[in-house]
Formats: sequence, C-alpha cells, structure tokens
Amino acid sequence: MKDKRIDNAIESINSDRKKEMRAQLHSRVDIPQQEQAQTKSMRRVFNAKTVVFGALGICAVCLAIILPITLSGTTSQPSGGRYNYVASELLHDDLGCTLKEYVEQTDKNILYIDWYDVADDCLTEKYFLPDNENNIIYIREDLYHGETGDHVALAVIARDNSVDWLDSNREGLVQNYVCNNTRVYWGYEVSLARAYFEYNGYNYNILLYEPMTEDAILDIVKEML
Repeated sequence: MKDKRIDNAIESINSDRKKEMRAQLHSRVDIPQQEQAQTKSMRRVFNAKTVVFGALGICAVCLAIILPITLSGTTSQPSGGRYNYVASELLHDDLGCTLKEYVEQTDKNILYIDWYDVADDCLTEKYFLPDNENNIIYIREDLYHGETGDHVALAVIARDNSVDWLDSNREGLVQNYVCNNTRVYWGYEVSLARAYFEYNGYNYNILLYEPMTEDAILDIVKEML
C-alpha cells in the first residue's frame, strides 16, 4: 500500500524526472520495478491453484460422505475377528427344545441352568438374521423356578460373535468371583442381578430378576460350573 501511495503522488507531478523518481523511491522501499510484473503473474497462478485445490477439496468431502454410506451396507467385521450384530436387526423364534436338549442333540459343550424339573415355565428362543434362520447368533432361555419364584434368563453366544445389548448388559460389572478356574464378573441391584463369564469358547450372560439375596446369582453360576 505504501508504494501505491507513492506512485499516486508521483503521477500528480508533471516533471520529466517522473521515471527517475519512481525508480529511486521503489528502490528505497525494496520493491524493484521488474518484480511488479512477476508479482501480478504469481497472483494469477495462485488464484488458479486455489481453484484447483478447491475442486479437489470438494471431491474429497463427497468421497468422505459417500464411502461410509456404501460400506455401511456390508457386514461389519472389526479387527480381532469378532462379528458385531445389532439386536434390532435380529429375528427370534422358538428353539423347539430346551437348551439342555439342544446341547444333547448337537453335542455342543454349552452350559445351562438345570431347573427343568422344578421350573413352572421355560422359554427357549434362538436369534438369527432375517435371511439365515439356521445360523443361530445366540440362544436365550428364560426359566421360572416353581419353588422360589425366581426368574432367570441365560443368553449364550459364541465368543467370536457380539451383540450390542449383550455387550452393554455386562458393562459396570466390577465385582468378580473365581469358580473352577473361571472368573465371573457380577453386579447386584434390588431389581436385577447380572453375571458374565467366558467358558470353553462361549460367553454367558445371566440375569436374575428381583433376587432374594445379594449373591443369589453366584449360586446359579456355581451350579452351572
């Protein structure tokens, strides 16, 4: 701005020494005359580069929006080989037998709660994706003890699988107990007691509704193990 004001002042002078004065003054403010044309040229190049980089930036933003939408339609398999499922995307139906009978039929090494002889009611369901009913993601069994009135729910899932509500259900289980070399994580509230443990390739989530004692859920785990 300084050199522009100087040029304007010189333009108002009617003198044969105008060119000479311009050269001297530009020399004092360290702006050689020959560099003025280069500066204007550089500004034009900069503007062109700005347009190019701006266009590239827009493309990058579009890709950042489109790619997640495209990938979200695929089955997620995070690092570690775990498959993640959302409970709301799974269907469920009657398993057709108790968990104990299922274990005997399939010869799977799955633990169960053996209340069948005293249970007033037993509900065993399988959970699966809509397009593949035969691929069971997890099994849930609800048992109602006929003598104590206890209601217990057991969800069994292979260790390689993961369902959001099962993962969130075992959050906050800070107490732990070791039974037959298996560490059990558990927690107690008046309306609900929870326990979780891993055994022989399966994860076990246990819910005991309105427990009669604080450690009643541990007695169930001991029976299983």
